[in-house]
Amino acid sequence: MKNRGGKQLEEVTRIAELDVKRRELLQEVEQLKNRRNTVSQEVAMRKKAKEDADDLIAEMKGVGDRIKELDEELRTLEVELNHLLLSIPNVPHESVPVGASEEDNIEIRRNGNVPEFGFEAKAHWDLATDLGILDFEAAGKVTGSRFVFYKGLGARLERALMNFMMDLHSTEHGYEEMLPPYIVNRDSLTGTGQLPKFEEDVFHIENSEYFLIPTAEVPVTNYHRDDILAAEQLPRKFVAFSACFRSEAGAAGRDTRGLIRQHQFNKVELVKLVKPEESYEELE
Repeated sequence: MKNRGGKQLEEVTRIAELDVKRRELLQEVEQLKNRRNTVSQEVAMRKKAKEDADDLIAEMKGVGDRIKELDEELRTLEVELNHLLLSIPNVPHESVPVGASEEDNIEIRRNGNVPEFGFEAKAHWDLATDLGILDFEAAGKVTGSRFVFYKGLGARLERALMNFMMDLHSTEHGYEEMLPPYIVNRDSLTGTGQLPKFEEDVFHIENSEYFLIPTAEVPVTNYHRDDILAAEQLPRKFVAFSACFRSEAGAAGRDTRGLIRQHQFNKVELVKLVKPEESYEELE
């Protein structure tokens, strides 16, 4: 948890506190229900014997009212507990260094050489605009900031890259090709961890429980949600192309020029469902 910062440790502490309180409430509710059952039997016996049972009936009403109070307290507690549990991130691999920013990362390997130019290189947004393959100004007029038109060779290059990646992984690496829905429900985003923690970073369709996907990982991973797969069915390998939509609410102060942190972009996603003990090997 050191990799995740102090807030995560605070949340774990709060989860432990809520869990203890929840167990105490459940125990008290169970004891009260047992008492209510006992009193109910005593009331029946008194009535059968034609004896007064008003005191027991009053006690039973009080017990019932207290159970309702505790049930409501439990519901409120469990909402907070479940919210915190869903916000706890996965545990990083043991090889991941503890650090506060990307400056603390360790370089594992490097492929190729960083090119050196005998002139001042243009930023990609300036170069692409000069070449007429990207148009940020028109997209700003049509939609708003952080959108772009791909034009001419730019549009052809984007399409060619998509086809190349889809063909490569489906024909040479055994991935099943998918074109997923671009809209998913709340359960799907919860299943892949975007909700509830990162709800401000996804686009919510007003007056509905639907959201635009931030990545094809969401619909593709949820394809087998609630399914039970036999070990011999693994691994399941999917490659999917989709447009992706992100509000990037947390991008304030960061570099958002050009194609960085766009609200809409295209991506080819790889998803593998594997045995837990083979996960890291498959990732590599």
